Amino acid sequence: MKKKLSLMILCLTVVSLLVCAFVACNEKGPVDNLNDKGTWCVTSPDGTIKANLVLDAYGALTYSVTKDGKTVVEKSTLGIDIEEDDLSVTTLHKESQRTVKGEYDNISGKVSHVAYNANETTLTFKAWEFYIDVIMRAYDDGYAFRYNVRKIDGTSGVMTIKSENTTFALPTDGTMWAQKYVTNKAGLECFSYEVSYQMRSISALNSSEYIAMPLIYNVPNTEYYSLVTESELVGSGLYGSFLKAQNDDGNGVMQTVHTPAGIAVDDNKVEYPFESPWRVGIVGDMKTVQESELVEKVYDDTEYWKPDNYDELSDEEQEIYNYDWVETGTCAWNWLVYNGNRDQSDFNLHYEYLSLAQQMGWKYVLLDGGWDSNSSKWESNLRSFVNSARSKGIKVLVWCNALTTFGNGNLAILQSKLDKWAECGVAGIKIDFFDGQNATDPTHQGEDINTIKWYESIYQETAKRKMVVNCHGCNKPTGERRLYPNVINREAVYGNEFKQVSSSVTVNELFVRNVVGPTDFTPVLNPLSNNLTKAHQMALALLFESGAPSMADFAKAYTEDNDIYSFYKTIPSLRKQTVFLGGMLDEYYAGAVETEDYWFVGIVNSTIDDNITVDFSFLGDGEYVAEVFTDVDARGKSVQKQTINVTNNTSKTFAVYANGGVAIRIKK
Repeated sequence: MKKKLSLMILCLTVVSLLVCAFVACNEKGPVDNLNDKGTWCVTSPDGTIKANLVLDAYGALTYSVTKDGKTVVEKSTLGIDIEEDDLSVTTLHKESQRTVKGEYDNISGKVSHVAYNANETTLTFKAWEFYIDVIMRAYDDGYAFRYNVRKIDGTSGVMTIKSENTTFALPTDGTMWAQKYVTNKAGLECFSYEVSYQMRSISALNSSEYIAMPLIYNVPNTEYYSLVTESELVGSGLYGSFLKAQNDDGNGVMQTVHTPAGIAVDDNKVEYPFESPWRVGIVGDMKTVQESELVEKVYDDTEYWKPDNYDELSDEEQEIYNYDWVETGTCAWNWLVYNGNRDQSDFNLHYEYLSLAQQMGWKYVLLDGGWDSNSSKWESNLRSFVNSARSKGIKVLVWCNALTTFGNGNLAILQSKLDKWAECGVAGIKIDFFDGQNATDPTHQGEDINTIKWYESIYQETAKRKMVVNCHGCNKPTGERRLYPNVINREAVYGNEFKQVSSSVTVNELFVRNVVGPTDFTPVLNPLSNNLTKAHQMALALLFESGAPSMADFAKAYTEDNDIYSFYKTIPSLRKQTVFLGGMLDEYYAGAVETEDYWFVGIVNSTIDDNITVDFSFLGDGEYVAEVFTDVDARGKSVQKQTINVTNNTSKTFAVYANGGVAIRIKK
């Protein structure tokens, strides 16, 4: 009997230990330091990512992140300092855990359907007059956290943020690829994310430099990478953030700081109750990072934006906010190749591109800067043009300046002009110079609070009029199309407007910028310099995700060759899925895109000739015909087409020239 009793006690002890271990990884963790007040471990559903939170004896809260036991983020600080209260002197008020799980369909994006699943821990701390929630999530493809600040008595008001204490302590022996902040124009603090993503040693970061998000870094001695950025900035009431090394001692600690791009006067006053933007870290092998939708998944199953008076609207007016009217589609655009040679007020040029759009079966045609410069004729010209386009099933977009066109951020002028354009039949806008580059004494510019609010005003006012938006001279995407699905395109990229853009630039842009949202690179067919070949440009048209990709070459470039004509008629704007096939930063990128009728594969190579292998296992069962476009020679001025048969067991190696590429269209 004693043996049986001992065995039962032993079994109960083992079970108890197992239960404690489970709780430690999903709720409150063991206290490693006896002086610590508490630890928590938030674990991804698949158990591979752990975000560890520690509240030390002094009341400071820190976090760290691991992937399969490998450190992705070392011990880093959390918190916000405000003038109205001392949030560093708090007590733990309560804690809670939950599972965040759901799914949604995209109108535009990397994939048509998204499922999300995360474990979440919320720690609520009580100061003298305010609560602050620290919310940490762990997904299978990364982590995300944010802060909520609210008054204990439930009232609302305005608070002043002195600093955000969030840091990312990156592995010091790792390598980062990131954009350094630079001013676009002497004398103005303006930045439009139109610089390259450069490789740099984390241990050599300089505290005098501002580093833009998104950035990507490797986890040394593993196959893992992490991409760091922010999400749900629009609507938060906060400025955009940058990162900055805390000091010059090479410890890899990067502080989250106020944007250097914008008007700084009173730019730290925010309304409460306050929800900060999410701080997001996508984590995994390169395939996981490239295919992740985490920047948009943190919105959960968010309803699309509706106006405050939605319930008072008619049924027809309420239908607007289903956003069924938002259409993706390729756009014909002439400004790049004709800039300086033919004025945008020359509607004969636009009619040429309208004919191109009709011939190609594209959805949009874009009138760029200067289209309305003829003060006496622009309205009649526009009405006639829109009517002609409508008769051909094509929609018209018009360019505007984010500031000067609308009275330096005047809502009434914005509404008035959008009303006029919508009444003329315009389907959307390409809105430029949010960075303030061409503004004179702007009241807001860059990523200060007023400019972020101005973005939101534009998104809302265009949505009311069933107009889509393509942002230029702008900041990086922060997931806003989950709330405003009419925002189908965005620049914030070192694109073809810089006609000497090199292959080393485009390769890294695909690895970093293309992960976080739509990218208006404006690809051409014929190279604008010796830095990119024709096949490279064709591949970019496939690889950069965009709801309205702007085809920027001369009209005849797309129509004079039957093979090119056939290929560009099917350029993807609406994707079923996106698959990363391989590559290395600074070297090459290969990916596949599935649409309703085709699979496409794009390869872009950097500055050294290479042999790049594509595994076609992403295909379904059966045999497929692949049309393969490659550069004829190293000069890259012309392409040749080869037709081959492939299955999901096929693996094929392509010889790719320096600066070159491969573009493939596949049909069953």
